[in-house]
Amino acid sequence: MNSIAYYGNPWVGMFAKTNNSITIVPVDAQDKMIDIITERLGTSVIKTSIAESNISGLYCVMNSSGMVVPNITTDEEISFLKKSGLNIYRSKEIQNAHGNNIVVNDKGGIISDRITREETLRMQDTLGVDLVQIQIAGYHTVGSCCIATNKGFLTHFKTSEEEFSAIESALKVRGSKGTANMGAGFVTLGVIANDKGYVAGAATSAFELGRIEEALGLI
Repeated sequence: MNSIAYYGNPWVGMFAKTNNSITIVPVDAQDKMIDIITERLGTSVIKTSIAESNISGLYCVMNSSGMVVPNITTDEEISFLKKSGLNIYRSKEIQNAHGNNIVVNDKGGIISDRITREETLRMQDTLGVDLVQIQIAGYHTVGSCCIATNKGFLTHFKTSEEEFSAIESALKVRGSKGTANMGAGFVTLGVIANDKGYVAGAATSAFELGRIEEALGLI
């Protein structure tokens, strides 16, 4: 099974974030959701809040080197997350939904053109990659429009050819345009993925699942 929901909500990318080793999920995540994530992504699962909220997927961004969390993340949450072994940076950026604003793998990344240069440089240090400022499909929230692994990426179906080339160059992998959850271009909100596998929101069609697998280099 590659489809999951968080208490019936198919926008699973809002609530969870993963790299190749760990997956962050809400403290009240159901056992079934955790079992599927463990099987499909091959990671250990960490139950935690970020900024005392369950929408960790919107708030954080991470790769194998580090994690960026918002300025409203508590000291207790920071201490808990550091036990994962990741380099944790609590950003001072006022636009703090980092999962919406950044997409990253271990090779590169893209970031909203609304993020300050100073904060971009600090995030680069944490994540260990260069972050390129662009828009996707006319949206500043590039993190919600594109999901990437070290094998590929899936981006909003309205991504222009110029934007697509910029994404390929920044992430240093090939990818495809597509959708999740029955036609939504904000693919990151409906998909959680790493190099080992993926899970998608329960509303995602079989056709979309096939496109996701192909785009992320999983077939």
